[in-house]
Amino acid sequence: MPKTKGFLRTERLFYILQYLTNHDTATASELASHCQTSVRSIYRDMKSLDELGVYYQSEGRNGYKLLYQPVKTGGRLTNEEWMALTLFPMLSEGITSGDHPFHQAYRKGLEKVMSYVQQDGGLSSAGGGLGERIRLHARPKDSSQIKVMPSLLTAISENRVIDVTYYTIHRDRETERRLDPYYLVPREGHLYLVAYCHFRKDIRVFRLSRFQEVKVSEETFKIPRTFNIDDFLENRWSIIADDEETTFVVYFTEKAARYVLEGEFHVETKRELQKDKSLLLTVTVQSRQEFLRWVRSFGADAEVVKPESVRKLLSEEYKQMAERYGSGKH
Repeated sequence: MPKTKGFLRTERLFYILQYLTNHDTATASELASHCQTSVRSIYRDMKSLDELGVYYQSEGRNGYKLLYQPVKTGGRLTNEEWMALTLFPMLSEGITSGDHPFHQAYRKGLEKVMSYVQQDGGLSSAGGGLGERIRLHARPKDSSQIKVMPSLLTAISENRVIDVTYYTIHRDRETERRLDPYYLVPREGHLYLVAYCHFRKDIRVFRLSRFQEVKVSEETFKIPRTFNIDDFLENRWSIIADDEETTFVVYFTEKAARYVLEGEFHVETKRELQKDKSLLLTVTVQSRQEFLRWVRSFGADAEVVKPESVRKLLSEEYKQMAERYGSGKH
């Protein structure tokens, strides 16, 4: 999560809850810094959480203390229904389908919410189908992701250790892992889990689509106070850190410059528009392979100026490509 951008409101509520779960108390200033927003926004968010049934109390200078998350009391949403309405539609594909594990919780929660809407407001009759009409995911639904997402989000919300079967693509085989799930991070159309791996004894990044099975254990964990997700993701072009830090200078033609100028990146970039409307981009990343994949996507409209070692690497690569295409073989 980049330091320069704030979360969407739904994301903020999720991260506020997670932060309060992992800390005894938290001030509005701490939460504002964690969510990259204003203290005033945190005040509004805490009021929203209260209305959703999240119980907390003010501890004076120490800030807020989480007492209990939503419980089933009368017309209040249950914890399962609340997550089905707020988190699962945002992160889990296919919840409006009857075969989704949390479809019934979604429907019941939606009915409770709509019961509070006045009949003459014109929304009640449409509310039941509103979730199906707002398509949050452009990609076809992934049945494996539908299967693992509910368990994964439950584990994150309750700080529970998970036992997983994970497909390791570079080894082309499945492995068994025991993980402490810290954060779900969206990158380039995919979701990644940042988790502590008990096998590797280190914090690793796992692509969600490669989880074959997720089982939630009874064991709980706490995210170490020394761990900061922003520091962990710093200087990663997308999500993977595959090399030592490298500073790149890349030239983009006028044709490509307009797209690079409007791009929103996960790391700090320096973009200098030239007199001829071309562009020079300077960035330091710890994700050399990911960054070069992005540069290659611009074809002849992008040229790596620095470092020289990468220029030589790409020069050899493009020579091989020219020979391959020039030979007429396939």
